[in-house]
Amino acid sequence: MTFKKAFNIGYFVLLLSFIVVYFLLPVDQIFTAIMILTVLFGVYQFVIFKKLKEQKQQ
Repeated sequence: MTFKKAFNIGYFVLLLSFIVVYFLLPVDQIFTAIMILTVLFGVYQFVIFKKLKEQKQQ
């Protein structure tokens, strides 16, 4: 799997989760949920970047 494909899948999941959060959570919890989702997306990107970099070195 290429980095671009993994990034697009992760970004699609992030957008879907934003939509779910927007409609299901109360207003006072939306900001916190969006920040947590953004951090998780960043961690996901870091992990796939490291794994794909290791695959290229082999």
